[in-house]
Amino acid sequence: MEVEMVVLDDGKNYLDMGGVWVESDALRIAQAVKEYDDNLEVICLDPADPRVKITSAPFLVIQRMANGTYQKVLEAWELDNRVLERIWAADQQKNDQLNTLEKWEKAIKDGQDKRYREQLDEANELSLDILASKASGYSFRNKMDDKVKLHENNPIPTLNDGKKSFS
Repeated sequence: MEVEMVVLDDGKNYLDMGGVWVESDALRIAQAVKEYDDNLEVICLDPADPRVKITSAPFLVIQRMANGTYQKVLEAWELDNRVLERIWAADQQKNDQLNTLEKWEKAIKDGQDKRYREQLDEANELSLDILASKASGYSFRNKMDDKVKLHENNPIPTLNDGKKSFS
């Protein structure tokens, strides 16, 4: 069967599927849903059907159950990549959300712990350098690139040659 593609004035590509016009992006999503799980189907509700309410989403993703019946998986107002994301996120057999979230949280915590340890090591190194110094003063640049001066006669550090001070 030869499929004719037409571009309408809304700028979207439509395919003539035997007398039914289907948006090419919607067809791509429906095919991707089917490839993800052979038991899933995308259906479009007929707006002329009296059982369809005005508040009903026009697209449904349904699942064919083992006993031959169908169960609604989700409703969608548009067929786009968000439908695929919702199916993937809801699929507890192929996607363990709790495990994914726990791994993500552990990675964040490990990164924070590593940064904290690095800051402690830098502060420890600086402290050892200051204590090991035989001079009466010590200067260094802090993380904000301010020059900090310490002097044994004036224990309060000054920044940027006295422009700011800690107190």
